[in-house]
Amino acid sequence: MDEQPEITAATLLRLNEEVAGLRRRVDCLERAAGLAPEPQAQAPPLPVLPAAGPVPELAIDQAGNLAPLFGWSLLGIAGAYLLRAMTESGTLPGFAGAGIGIAYAAYWLYLASRDALDKPIFSTVHGLTAALILAPMVYETTVRFRLIPLTTASAIVVLFALMGLGIGWKRNVNAIAWISTIAAIATATALFRETHDAITWAVTILVIALAIEISACRDHWLSLRWIAAIAADLTIMIVTMLAVRPNGPAVNLVLAAQIALLTIYVASTVDRTILRGLTISWFEIGQAVAAFAVSIIGALQLTDQAHVGLFCVAGGVLCYLVSFAFLESSRGHDRNFYTYSTYAVLLSTAGGTLLLSGFLLSATWSLLAVVMIGAGFTRGRDTLRVHSAVYLVLGIASSKLPQVATDRIVRTSSDVRPDVPASFIAVLVGLALCYFAIWKWGERDDKHWTDTVEAILVAAILCLGMDGVLAGWISVAPLRTALLTATAILAGWAGGRWQRRELTWLAYPLLAVAGLKLVAEDFQNGQSITLVASLIFFGGGMIVMPRLMRK
Repeated sequence: MDEQPEITAATLLRLNEEVAGLRRRVDCLERAAGLAPEPQAQAPPLPVLPAAGPVPELAIDQAGNLAPLFGWSLLGIAGAYLLRAMTESGTLPGFAGAGIGIAYAAYWLYLASRDALDKPIFSTVHGLTAALILAPMVYETTVRFRLIPLTTASAIVVLFALMGLGIGWKRNVNAIAWISTIAAIATATALFRETHDAITWAVTILVIALAIEISACRDHWLSLRWIAAIAADLTIMIVTMLAVRPNGPAVNLVLAAQIALLTIYVASTVDRTILRGLTISWFEIGQAVAAFAVSIIGALQLTDQAHVGLFCVAGGVLCYLVSFAFLESSRGHDRNFYTYSTYAVLLSTAGGTLLLSGFLLSATWSLLAVVMIGAGFTRGRDTLRVHSAVYLVLGIASSKLPQVATDRIVRTSSDVRPDVPASFIAVLVGLALCYFAIWKWGERDDKHWTDTVEAILVAAILCLGMDGVLAGWISVAPLRTALLTATAILAGWAGGRWQRRELTWLAYPLLAVAGLKLVAEDFQNGQSITLVASLIFFGGGMIVMPRLMRK
């Protein structure tokens, strides 16, 4: 019997178009011969719909094509179980059975690469079949039968992941890369769960992460980076926790794994953002922070904090160099500049805190604040002024300037000494130099409201610190009230004299601080005669201040 040709929707649609074309030609000939009237208005063409009959046949045909595909996959998995049964029964030698099984899984991965462009679903199903064959095969031959060593199993897992990435890259099929990567990570984790070999597990995961980052540097598997990065971060965290315990992995090897994690993701970020000039992605921002946190916190548990501090300082210096040597002029990629400069301030902060303490720490923060605010004004970079504010806050916090100044002014504690701590003086000098920079360079045409806030805060803390220094040598409470009142009057006068709005706005708040001091100390502890003196000083300031402000 002759075979009937297969009728598809595409064939019917083509025949329908040819018939419509012939009909239009006949109509034209009839009108030219006068056999048909001219059309008044052309009706819109009716939508051409495929015949109702062949559509179910087409769906049935697609399902018929998919059913054998899954059937062959099940037969492939059955072949893997047959190899396992032959190995268990002794029909095949153990090592030969393991080798044949691995080659069998590789063959299915090869099948996934065929017709990947024309039939991606075929490629996906074959890749999944290869993963379902390889993962149990490697696990059982390593853990249960002990036919291959763990290092060999890890190498096979890595090779499987690399093959999947390579095939997916060449054929442009994402599913193969995802399947092979997830299967490799899951298999490596399962092997660690049974063998407890943390170093081999870490190396396996890091090699897979390195392969994906190398691919990402050429714009492949960008969405797959999250999976490998999370697996690598968690792996190094767990390995570090194990290294702290007795009989854990070697400390040097764990430190090397931490450095490798950081190197992989920093190198890929530098390649994409500095060498290629791409805008840094949110993944790269987050993963760089995560890699630094995992490596630095982990290293602090295993080694001396001085080495970690030096490493952080070196990283901060490099980030500053990259920010201002390579990225400052690239206005089109400001996110890169802000990201690297933020890394710089974070690493510098961590390094300084780990290396220094006391006077040296406060002096360092003050010096950095002065350098940053000067560079920010001269180079026109507000980012550096923000960094200056960060370092200034760190210096104030490390020296406890507000607490020490308040104790010396209000005498809330009885152990106040006349001498001033060296860290207090260092921060006070830094505040004075920062305010001098604001005074000299702060006035500009495009002044923002944040500039005024910056000037007010620096001036206020500077006044508080200076009053704290002077109040330490004054034991009489009314004189300290007079000191605060005089500071408020002086600020109001200087603000009007040199047109400094921040000083003018500080006059009344400083006078209010004097009033709070009067209530907190003078009324509570003062005798009548001293209270009279305090009220005279404060009341006189309230009288003089409005007249001075009007002038």
